[in-house]
Amino acid sequence: MQLHSTQPITFKQELQAGIIFCQEYRRAMSIIVVATTLMIIVKSPNIQVLSGMWAQAHYESLLMYGVVPCLLLVILGHHKLDALALGIGDWRFWLPASALYLAAAIPIMLIGANDQALNEYYQKTNVNWLRHVSTTLIYLLGWEYFFRGFLLAGLRKNLKEGAILLQMIPFTLLHLGKPDIEILSCILSGLIWGYICYRSRSFWPAFLMHAIVNFTMLFVANT
Repeated sequence: MQLHSTQPITFKQELQAGIIFCQEYRRAMSIIVVATTLMIIVKSPNIQVLSGMWAQAHYESLLMYGVVPCLLLVILGHHKLDALALGIGDWRFWLPASALYLAAAIPIMLIGANDQALNEYYQKTNVNWLRHVSTTLIYLLGWEYFFRGFLLAGLRKNLKEGAILLQMIPFTLLHLGKPDIEILSCILSGLIWGYICYRSRSFWPAFLMHAIVNFTMLFVANT
């Protein structure tokens, strides 16, 4: 469909072009609208889907970022594990690719650990490490599926590799409030994790890398 033309077009033609656009991109539009709505629901202080222990354990994140998006993809016709990005995917690619990323990222993190803001953000007192690790994994499970599963798998048909660029934007913006150095690093990490997951048709490599990066930073800041 051609949206721009050198020839003057009538309102009827413009309307028809708009209808064709909506029909062609209805899947992508649905996913982007739902994704934006879910982010507002989870981040809004005035909206609480779950409360008490459920919220503290990050089940709200797992539900709104993981379960609900996955069900939407099923409704849209994604029935196989690879189509949902839930399968193991092309592990022969993502396993060494993830190892290469971590081999480069962890030394940089050790250097960046000297940043005062980063240290203060990740320092914990009297932390229950078993509970902290378990709740963090629950949170990352929903979080990573939302970006590297829902958005990548859902937008693959319409946007192709462009989905990698799109998912990086909200991923980075949702880190606002964290140390500046971490926010900026999310741009590169979001693109790399997005590429690896897009290429392998699985969100698990990003979940694995994010968990290792998170726990490494916590360990460095608290030792």
